[in-house]
Amino acid sequence: MQFIFSFKYENLDRKVIVLTIESREYQNFIIERISALVDENQSVILELDCGMGKRVMMYRLLTEVFKEKRVVVFLQTHSSLEETLLYLEKEYGGIEGLAAIKSGTNAVYRKNLIENNRIILSLPTVFSNTLKKYPELANTIDIIIINEVDQIVRRVSHRRVLCVPWNILLPALDNSKIIGMSGTLRDDHLVLDDNQLHLRNELKTLLEFIPRSSTITIEDFIDTDIKEYIQDTEVLISPVKDEKTAIIINMITEHIKNVREKIIQEVKESSPQEAARLKRDFFNVLPLISVETELAEKLNRLLLLRKYIYSMPASSYRNYLFRYDFEQKESIDLPSISGKELEIIKITKGYQKVTILCSFLSTVDSLSKLLEKEGFETYIVTGRKKNKGEIIDEFKRTKNKSALILSPVGERDLDIPQTEVIIVFDLVNSPKTVYQKMKRSRGGKVILLYYEDTAEKQKVRNVVDNIAVRYPWSIIFHVNKDNS
Repeated sequence: MQFIFSFKYENLDRKVIVLTIESREYQNFIIERISALVDENQSVILELDCGMGKRVMMYRLLTEVFKEKRVVVFLQTHSSLEETLLYLEKEYGGIEGLAAIKSGTNAVYRKNLIENNRIILSLPTVFSNTLKKYPELANTIDIIIINEVDQIVRRVSHRRVLCVPWNILLPALDNSKIIGMSGTLRDDHLVLDDNQLHLRNELKTLLEFIPRSSTITIEDFIDTDIKEYIQDTEVLISPVKDEKTAIIINMITEHIKNVREKIIQEVKESSPQEAARLKRDFFNVLPLISVETELAEKLNRLLLLRKYIYSMPASSYRNYLFRYDFEQKESIDLPSISGKELEIIKITKGYQKVTILCSFLSTVDSLSKLLEKEGFETYIVTGRKKNKGEIIDEFKRTKNKSALILSPVGERDLDIPQTEVIIVFDLVNSPKTVYQKMKRSRGGKVILLYYEDTAEKQKVRNVVDNIAVRYPWSIIFHVNKDNS
């Protein structure tokens, strides 16, 4: 498939540039299906996994299917907006009539951009604020493309299911056709409605709140050439032996169990039915019922403290144990360096290029210092870094033994195929989030660490089991025999 564009380079004569986009059967299937559904006056919710070309699909939609339409593309973060704008402006010759409206710009100027450009990129809140002043603009938009459409759904909600400002935006743009795109659409979320707790599938919720919509999921085009482009990710679930850290975690876990039982007993006195629901699904039900404030706060402190011990370097243990007034703190034997940090050093020595994903900045800083002592070049990307792209490019280019260390903010919207292995220092409870972390390298190897003989083992198993069921097409799990 070829596209021909004509545009002017600065200080160069006008040239005709012929650029080639690889023709993929599954992408052609999606384009044709979206075109047919929109012609039938339907919106579309598209599931397109990591590495399958969402930006290429967006470009093709804007230049093929909707080339005569006025379109607003919603991005969920500033960085995603900037990167998408750069991609659409520079790749394949750019798009005429493309503009972005950004926060901080004058409302009149934003109105002018919307009126005078065919394609607008925007954050949801910025566009919503613009419509508040100029509601008539909603009637000028033919097509809405929502990137990461799953993010419009609240994970835990009391009646209101959609995130702000989507509860206002969707009704305002009711006359527009919507194309919602997401890497995965297989998570659940919780809704408390009329005193009943519902576990809802996010895809069904999207179909409910995006009117006249149909779905295109991976199952719909699994028989095309997609298997040629799916890169399997090999995941090793790796236990870490650290007796001192395990003792700390297990003491905290015992306190959590005690507080949990007190909460269930308290709720049972006033509502046996709610207490029964708590026993079945404690942590999902708890945010949606009334519990004594002191007990709820104590539980939250303990859960947060345990998460810190799972996720932070040993040098941080003492501060957090004292800060959270943990009992028996004076008798705890603290390690000088955690088992996970030692395991990171051991693993990293076997590779030329390694990427490490961490939850906290203190872990990023500690690992950077430890690996630099081992002779590694370290590249740090966190929310504090303004030149994320430059740092990533340096890591990709270097020929030296190197480690890219990322915080959750820093890892967003990144593809790092140059890395040999991704090490996940600690897991969050969201299968979708962990799956997206695994796919950063577009195939290759991932190592998930957890502390052996602690509750973290079951946490990892729960997340992994969910991933294996929901995303079976590109993940291969390996578990050490001792833990199988």
